[in-house]
Amino acid sequence: MVVMGIRAFRWLPYRGQRHAIPDSMAANDVGNTLCGVDVTVPHDPPPRSPDGCWPTCWSCDAAWREFEGIPAFPRPRQAGDAPRTTVGGRS
Repeated sequence: MVVMGIRAFRWLPYRGQRHAIPDSMAANDVGNTLCGVDVTVPHDPPPRSPDGCWPTCWSCDAAWREFEGIPAFPRPRQAGDAPRTTVGGRS
């Protein structure tokens, strides 16, 4: 739940993606991302993505949205996803 513009989580670039971590985590704190990855918050800012912004971890995004009551964002198709079907079962 968001209280007066305060968010419970923030984004941290880690292992090539933007993961959500509790906003209370400070430099050198050990904890977990919303998707369950063990992380130590770096003292220095992580390097910037060469493309501007690290890709979002979809599991963290889904957990954050559920926590804040925000509708789910459609996840882009990934290699290995089952084919999507339309009405009548045709793809």
